Amino acid sequence: MSKKKTEDFEKLQKELDGLRDLAIQLENQLKRAVADYHNLEKRVAEGRSELTKWGTSELLIKLLPVLDHLEQAMAGVKESNESESQSGWFRGVELAVKEFKNVLQAEGLEEIQTDSEFNPALHEAVDTQVGEDNKILKVVRKGYTLNGKVLRPAQVVVGKVVKEEIKAYG
Repeated sequence: MSKKKTEDFEKLQKELDGLRDLAIQLENQLKRAVADYHNLEKRVAEGRSELTKWGTSELLIKLLPVLDHLEQAMAGVKESNESESQSGWFRGVELAVKEFKNVLQAEGLEEIQTDSEFNPALHEAVDTQVGEDNKILKVVRKGYTLNGKVLRPAQVVVGKVVKEEIKAYG
């Protein structure tokens, strides 16, 4: 081969190597951009999910007093008048409350259990009375969790053992 052809070949080879390097760089940039885009999509989806959960929790916080009042009214009717609690209107209200609870449960709302010991992460002690130590004696207001997080702690009366103090007279 002539010297000119060799120089042209080397020049073309350098140009080809440069283009390969550029193609590799552009491919890497494209991969990073696609990965960044996928991460952004995930963050946006998580943000939407959090916003939806927050909106749901705000609505549920406003609806819980309505549920409390309906349950108190039903309990009052059951306690005061046995025949009234068997009436059609009462059973209709009872069914409506049951359906309302099912809708709330479908949204992730669950009632906090109060049949065990006091747990400050789930319960709020509003009073103490003589009784088994640290045992929940009475529920003042039901508490609820939303998707595993405490939405409203249960307000409870907690048992407390009273120790008699003996004073020595000397």
